[in-house]
Amino acid sequence: MISKPQLPRSIDASWLRSQHAGLSEQAAPTELRLSSSDLQQRHYQNQQLITLVERYAYPLFEQLMAHTSSRLILSDMDGYVIQYWGIERYSDKLANIALETGVNWLEQYKGTNAIGTAIATQKTVAVIGEQHFIKQHRFMSCTASPIFSPSGEMIAVLDITSEQQRHNQQTMHLSSSLAQQVETALLCQLPQSHYRIDLAAQAHLLNSGWQGIVVADSEGKIVGHNPMAQQLIKQLSIGESLAEHLGERWSSEGQSDKAKLHLHTRSLKPSTAKYEAIHAGSEQDFSLDPTVNKAWQHALKVVSKSIPLLILGETGVGKERFVKRLHQQSQRSGKLLQAVNCAALPNELVEAELFGYQAGAFTGANPKGFIGKIRQADGGFLFLDEIGEMPLAAQCRLLRVLQEREVVPIGGNQAFPVDVQVVAATHVNLTEHVASGLFREDLYYRLNGLQICLPALRERSDKSQLLRQLHQRYCTSEQSIDLELFAKLLAYEWPGNMRELDNFMQVACLLAEQQSQLNWNDLPESLQKQLANLSLSSDSSPNDLKQTIDENIVSVYQRCQGNITKAAKLLGISRNTLYRKLRKLKLKH
Repeated sequence: MISKPQLPRSIDASWLRSQHAGLSEQAAPTELRLSSSDLQQRHYQNQQLITLVERYAYPLFEQLMAHTSSRLILSDMDGYVIQYWGIERYSDKLANIALETGVNWLEQYKGTNAIGTAIATQKTVAVIGEQHFIKQHRFMSCTASPIFSPSGEMIAVLDITSEQQRHNQQTMHLSSSLAQQVETALLCQLPQSHYRIDLAAQAHLLNSGWQGIVVADSEGKIVGHNPMAQQLIKQLSIGESLAEHLGERWSSEGQSDKAKLHLHTRSLKPSTAKYEAIHAGSEQDFSLDPTVNKAWQHALKVVSKSIPLLILGETGVGKERFVKRLHQQSQRSGKLLQAVNCAALPNELVEAELFGYQAGAFTGANPKGFIGKIRQADGGFLFLDEIGEMPLAAQCRLLRVLQEREVVPIGGNQAFPVDVQVVAATHVNLTEHVASGLFREDLYYRLNGLQICLPALRERSDKSQLLRQLHQRYCTSEQSIDLELFAKLLAYEWPGNMRELDNFMQVACLLAEQQSQLNWNDLPESLQKQLANLSLSSDSSPNDLKQTIDENIVSVYQRCQGNITKAAKLLGISRNTLYRKLRKLKLKH
C-alpha cells in the first residue's frame, strides 16, 4: 500500500490511477517527449490558442504572479506542453527539463499533477507540494484549468506552476478566470458572430467574468454560448432566434422583456466608421485623441485603394487593435484578417508560415503541405506585426510577392495569384535598420505606402476617458475611483502604454472586487511602487495632484453641460461632494 499524506478526494483518486499505471513514488517518471518537427506541427495546430492566451490570459498572470517563480503553461489535450510564459528557468534543474515544451504530463507518465489530473477530471485542480505522486515533483505547486471550445469540447489545459510556493484558493480562482478569458475569446471569434450578449440575474454581475455569454449572427440567431448562458436560459440551442428566449428587445440595454435577466449587448462587427477603444476587448465608444483620429481617417482612405500601410508606435500602444478595427471597417471585412507576428516565430519557420510549402518540402512538414498565411489572406488583410524582426531571407521573398502579386510555396514551382491589403507594424526605427543592413531598403519603400504613428499613452489627450472606460469595463460592482488615485494614474507615464493600463485595471478591479471605491490601499505593493516611483520621477507635488483633480472635475462638469447627477456619476462621487468641489472652484454658489 502506498504511504501518502492526507489527500483531498480528487487527489486520492488520482494517486490510485497513478498506482494502477505502474508508477512508483520514488522512481524517476517516464520521459515522453515530442520531436522538434512534431512540436512544430502542434504549434501550427494550436496557433489560435497560443495567440489568445498571450493576449487575454498572460497579461493578468504577469501582473499577479510577476514576483513569484512561476510559469503559465499551455498543454494540449494529449498532455503535451506546447507553450509557456513566465520565468525562463527554475532553480531546480529537473524542473527545467520536465516543464519544457514538448514534454507529456498525462497521469500515466507523470503521476498526479495539475495538467494530467485536469485532463483526467475535466475540472480545475490544484496539486500542492507533497500531493504530487512522484516525489521528484513535490518541490512545486501546480493549478490547472481545462479550456473548452464553444461546442463544449475540452481542447487544452492552462496551468500555473510555481517553485517553492504553495498555491491557495486565489490561485485556483485566477486559473479559472484565465481559462474563461480564453474561452470567451474563442466564442467571440466564431464564424458569423456579430453580436455578443452578456446575461446575468443581477446587473452588477454583467462584468464579473462569470456571466452568461451568447454570440449571435447579424439576424439575431444564436451562433454559440458559454455554459453559464445554458444555466440561465434552459434549452438554449444553436440556430435559434434570440427573440425566442429574450424577447424582441434583446439588443437593448437593460432587462429582458421575456426572461428575468439583465442584458448588455455589444456589436462584434461595428458598422460605423468611428474608431473605438484601442485596447484589447473594449467595444465602447471613445472621445478620441486628435492624433489617433487623424491617423484613423488617413488609414481608412488608403486601405480603400489597397495602398500598403506602415504603422509605427511604441510597444503596447494598440497597433494590432487599430488594424482589427480597420479591417472591420474596410471593404475587405468579409474576408480574413491574417496576422503574423514576425518576432514570435523562429527564423526557420517564418517563410513556411507566410508563403506555405509543398508536401514533403522539409523534414517535419505537414504531409499535406500548408497553404501559408498570405494565400489564406487572399481578398482580405495581411497584418505583419513586428516587421522589423523579419529575417532577411523572408524579406526577399516578401518583396517578390508584393511586386508580382503572387506566391510560390517552399518546395514548389507553381505561382498562385493573391490580392491582399498589406499592413505592417513595428516599434523599431526601420530607417536605422535599413542603414545598418538589417532591413531591405526596397522592401521598406514597398511597405511604406502611408506611414502613421500611433502616440504613446502619455501623449494622448483622452487619457482620463480611457482610464474611466477601462475601470467601468473591469469593475464588477458599482464602484468609483478615489480622486487622488485617479490623479496619480493620470500623471503616470505608462511606459507599457495601453497594454500596461489594461493589465493594471484588470488587476486593480479584481483586488478591489465588491469595494465601493478603488483606492490606494486596494492596490498590490508592486503597483503602489510603480505609482510612487512615478510621482518622484515626475516631481509631482500635492498641488500638482490637486490641480489635476480640479481640472478633471471641471472638464467632466462642462462635458455634462452642468448636469450634476450625470457628472457625479462619471466622476464616481456623490452629488453633495461634487457641489462642494464646484463651490470651491466658484462654479456654483
